[in-house]
Amino acid sequence: MRWTLSGRVLRTGLVLFAIVFASRSAFAERRYAVLIGSNPGWSQDRPLRYAENDAERMRDVLVSLGGFSPDRVELLRDPSTADVRSSLRRLAQVTRDSTGEDTLVFVYYSGHADDKNLHLRGDPLSQGELAETMRELPATIKLAVIDACKSGAVTRKGGAPIDEFQIDVQAPKLSGMVFLSSSGADELSQESRAIAGSVFTHHLVSGLRGAADEDGDHQVTISEAYHYAYGRTRADTAISGAPQRPAFSYQLSGQGELVITKLATSHVAQMTVPRGSDAKYIVLDQREWRLIAEAHAQRDRDTIVALAPGNYRVKHVLSDHLEVGSMVLAAGDHANVDKLAYESAPLATGVLKGDPNDLSPPERAELSRTQAFGLLADGQAAPALAMFDKLLATNPGDLQAWRGRSRSLVRLAEAYERVGDERNESRSLGDALKADPSLADDPMFQIWYRRLGEIQGRSQQIDRNAAIYQHAIENNPRLDKRFGVGFDVFSGSGMFAINAGLVVKRILFPRIGFDFETYGFDASLGIAPLQTRWSPYLALGVHESLQKLGIANSSGNTTVGDGSMASYNSKEIWGQQARIEGGAQYVSSVGFTTELGLCMMVFQANDGHTAQQVFPVFHFGWLW
Repeated sequence: MRWTLSGRVLRTGLVLFAIVFASRSAFAERRYAVLIGSNPGWSQDRPLRYAENDAERMRDVLVSLGGFSPDRVELLRDPSTADVRSSLRRLAQVTRDSTGEDTLVFVYYSGHADDKNLHLRGDPLSQGELAETMRELPATIKLAVIDACKSGAVTRKGGAPIDEFQIDVQAPKLSGMVFLSSSGADELSQESRAIAGSVFTHHLVSGLRGAADEDGDHQVTISEAYHYAYGRTRADTAISGAPQRPAFSYQLSGQGELVITKLATSHVAQMTVPRGSDAKYIVLDQREWRLIAEAHAQRDRDTIVALAPGNYRVKHVLSDHLEVGSMVLAAGDHANVDKLAYESAPLATGVLKGDPNDLSPPERAELSRTQAFGLLADGQAAPALAMFDKLLATNPGDLQAWRGRSRSLVRLAEAYERVGDERNESRSLGDALKADPSLADDPMFQIWYRRLGEIQGRSQQIDRNAAIYQHAIENNPRLDKRFGVGFDVFSGSGMFAINAGLVVKRILFPRIGFDFETYGFDASLGIAPLQTRWSPYLALGVHESLQKLGIANSSGNTTVGDGSMASYNSKEIWGQQARIEGGAQYVSSVGFTTELGLCMMVFQANDGHTAQQVFPVFHFGWLW
């Protein structure tokens, strides 16, 4: 009986232990998450490289260790404000329908922000609106993490920041809301190329994988995760010139701590960093493209990092070189970093150095986008634009590449504006709007939008003026003519005169000429007042022969006039005379010109009296 009873007690004890262990291993509440990553930001922001990668890393740790079913985690890459609001409304409906069940909602944002708004596509989403939406969610526990510049502003809304988490042990269950932010309300949040991500999110994810497990109970609470991320973020940014101090707002009440991840689950493996003096280990995927976690040796405890089964590269970071090893983990495996086989590598090789040739096409496209955004963040708009165009040539439906293209064009427009090149500035801004129509709702783009309107208005006015001018030229070709040459046959300028002239103020025609019949100089000033191809004209002119000037003898002695007209020889008429002309002037679109009319000449006849003579005018020429 004693052995039988003992067997029953043993079996009962084992059952009770299994129940207790299961309750510790499974999360009591149903968990949902909306994870947002946005690299581009608003038009004036320098695009981020890794915000969307940060959201993906957060998803991986929540699904593998946080009790979040994959179908209850929504990952939003570069969403619009409308997309985020829609996701939050769905989240509210799902938690509202979970009547009688405890629920936990986790909202994460990595991207650009200021002290008022998150910088998403579409109309602004304020941090205040996000906080209010979180408060109104009908979930038992609500947790928000904002990894963005000046994100500490959100912790000012409701609930004051405190130094330590306080637990009310009288309350029956945990409920309420927690906000974590990557920086203070007036601080910048930083990315790091070395870790290919945000400094804060990198340490928060590493903490949730086990690096933050201070009490060694194989689970990470929100307080442990925050304290770890806070300390590591401050340490990593202290020498940057822009130190970050993560902040939080804590409004939880109830019994116990809010556990975010559990490390002792059957579907994961564990890596151990033995206690000892400070040593830094970086865990990467097999191709050394993605950084998974970071862990430091602690003096008083071993550090456990939970990982999904797979192949990994581990880098021990020393002061003057790296030690690089590999490990293969199956579910339930335990690996000690001290037991790995390491090879020495110089620090100059860097932590991340994956070979793009080993990547799948989607991964290679993601790497190219990251590199393009990196070029844009460094101010190299033209090379970034070329990379985005190459991505779009391969996949025209790549929304992120379109967004990157638009940001590159905005940067180019800024450069054109600085040098006063309005034509290319307008073209770049117009192309940016075509690539990303949501720019029209971008608060920071409004200045550029107005400027684009002003430039286009000026351009349209110039085009209208040009059209008006062109129409006027078609009606009056004199408008764009400046010089002219011509000849007169039997006119007041001579029997055969060559002349050159100008077009002044569109209606005045001063000319000088030479008459080869009488060897004399001629000058005249004409006016054609109408703005049409045909116009009446009036001219005054004078003529002086070389003989009258005492330079040479005139050879001409042609008799002009007979019948009703008095007859005079050419020496009399074109020796020295003044005249007035009148008639019609025509100018063609190509510049051909002619004048037809009559002139009255006044000269001194050989017998000494003043004579007059009327002559027809035949002038032909070319204007240009």
